[in-house]
Amino acid sequence: MTIDIWLFAAACFYFLVFCAILRVIPGPTLNDRLIALNVATTLACAGSVTLTVSLGNLLILPVTAVIACIVFGSTIRISQTRRELVP
Repeated sequence: MTIDIWLFAAACFYFLVFCAILRVIPGPTLNDRLIALNVATTLACAGSVTLTVSLGNLLILPVTAVIACIVFGSTIRISQTRRELVP
């Protein structure tokens, strides 16, 4: 039995995505939640690249790129429209 190192790396990245999403939920401030969401999206993109290498399926990359653009664009828009008071 051999271990596919790319699949293992993808699983590790997706575990880190799960941990970052857990940080999004109880984030004390809006900025903290937006940063955690951007970190989760970046880690998901890295996991998708490693999953693409592991499976050899190139369809994963464009789907991930579109979803990442939507998430990054929405976080930029949210950060511009909703300002928090800094104590």
